[in-house]
Amino acid sequence: MLKLDLILLLSFVTMITSFAAGAEPPRPEHPRPDLIRDAWQNLNGEWFFQEDPEDRGEADEWFSRERIGIEKGEKSGKIIVPFEIESRLSGIARENPSEVFWYLKRFELSEELNGRRVILHFGAVDYHAKVWLNGDYLGEHKGGYTAFCFDVTSNLKPGENRLAVRVFDSKSVQQVRGKQTWKDQGWGIMYTAVSGIWQTVWLEAVGPVYIIRYEIWPELNKGQVRVRVFTDRPEQGNFLSVTIKDPQGALIKCPDKVGLESTVTELIWRVENPQLWSPDEPNLYDLEFQITDSQGKVIDRVAGYAGLRTIDVRDGEVLLNGKPIYQKLLLVQGYYPPGVYSPASDEAFRKDVEAAKLMGFNGARIHQKIEDPRYYYWCDRLGFLIWEEMPGFMFWKINQIPKRSSRAQFQNEMSEMIQRDFNHPSVIVWTIFNETWGLMDAVWNPVARRWWLECVRLCKDIDPTRLIVDNSGWLHRKTDILDVHHYIPTVEKSEEFYKTLEKPSWGILRNIPNIARGVLTMPPLFWGTKYKGQPIIISEYGGFGFYKTEDRSLLDNYRSYTQAIGQYPYIKGYCYTQQYDVEQEQNGLQTQDRKFKLPPEDIKKINDSIKR
Repeated sequence: MLKLDLILLLSFVTMITSFAAGAEPPRPEHPRPDLIRDAWQNLNGEWFFQEDPEDRGEADEWFSRERIGIEKGEKSGKIIVPFEIESRLSGIARENPSEVFWYLKRFELSEELNGRRVILHFGAVDYHAKVWLNGDYLGEHKGGYTAFCFDVTSNLKPGENRLAVRVFDSKSVQQVRGKQTWKDQGWGIMYTAVSGIWQTVWLEAVGPVYIIRYEIWPELNKGQVRVRVFTDRPEQGNFLSVTIKDPQGALIKCPDKVGLESTVTELIWRVENPQLWSPDEPNLYDLEFQITDSQGKVIDRVAGYAGLRTIDVRDGEVLLNGKPIYQKLLLVQGYYPPGVYSPASDEAFRKDVEAAKLMGFNGARIHQKIEDPRYYYWCDRLGFLIWEEMPGFMFWKINQIPKRSSRAQFQNEMSEMIQRDFNHPSVIVWTIFNETWGLMDAVWNPVARRWWLECVRLCKDIDPTRLIVDNSGWLHRKTDILDVHHYIPTVEKSEEFYKTLEKPSWGILRNIPNIARGVLTMPPLFWGTKYKGQPIIISEYGGFGFYKTEDRSLLDNYRSYTQAIGQYPYIKGYCYTQQYDVEQEQNGLQTQDRKFKLPPEDIKKINDSIKR
């Protein structure tokens, strides 16, 4: 351990020295590969940092000072962004910081951004951020997982600029926190908490009218794709166009340019012989959007990509591009030592996806975390299905039910998640709740039950193109997939449980035979809900090494439990817990530092043996 700490210390010193020498900042890659502009400036690297345990910084106007807070304060210093306070990569590694803390970045605007309209972006800040530039208040954002931005054109000045960020983060169970512990340290299935900036901060130059985002709506049964483009401040005389290249790089026929008459403009892309996206053939089309003014001058340009695929359910099957797909998934928690939520490099995301595919898995269920867009980019590029899950509340006690404001914040962040990740073809499922976390009172509280269905409707309203899991694990009410969790200690008892899933029910009485056999599971359906033929997937099982299972090797347990699932034709897939160890939960197929516990080809052979 001492040797590892010395190595990390030397790495941190080397990082600081390289910044001083003008080297690239950490995580230098563009943070949004689906929304790339050529003129952008990465603000990662060394920032000033100050804890504010008495919460006096805002009243004392720390945002206007040359340095934040008290220069010689005991807990003042420097931090490396985009690594959270708890991360060793940040240079601080403080697991229980004060609830309020500040960042300060002094920077000069790069030459290519000078004199242009500039947007300041934050990938993610946990939890509540307030932002000032050169003493001017820009605004705030709540929610630890989603992006936000500000137009800072009028706030910038020649020479040095000062960007100040006040962050509030607590251990409150009223916050959306996923698997972050609300105690002082990780325990059970809860892990190190995350505080502060944990994704890239950057500036980009945009036009006087610019593209905020776009949405890809494949309608391949009609031979077309609807492309919805959201713009800021459109004016009469502006036109929108898109250039498209096929997966081989050849230019193809593009939609005609259209006038910008509102903030949302629709283009119709006619597609002949589409090259579809799938895990086996992850075909991606390159896109370049342009806005031109009345004189034909390009005033905004953004590059992105699209994967054309459809996802649907019919006759108890999940259909990808109209064909049944048997899902072989891994549970992924998104922890990256020696960091926490944020890995040291983009390479870590790519390697995780490649490792999973090497073991014969075709996708992952990202559990209780909205992952960095770079991870989803690699899933798109390499061909890897994703269930993206809204992090939940940790309500395990009756007196901890969500407040109205907490529920509203949950919906806001879920909406931001869906909008941000709308264009990733790898994402095929939105999971709203997990194991009734935050829904415990739905059994007796009609308000909670209404809110549950409101969240489902909101998700479908924003994105009707994907599947929804309303409450992963059990007690489903309105869902496209009936997914089930279990950690049953023997293969025999697991099979007894699987037999009951041929005709799923909600009744507690009908589950008494399971209980009598020692199979302690929750009913798959909420009371009063009827099964409507949805595909059934075992979306958590295994956990060998953490949960009690048969006294056999990891390989033998994986083989017997997985092949037991595969013998039931009405079960359409599985998700094994989990890809890699996370802190005290040592039950991965890989270690925390991503070493394989078994030859990956041995796992792949088992996965490949299940054919549908």
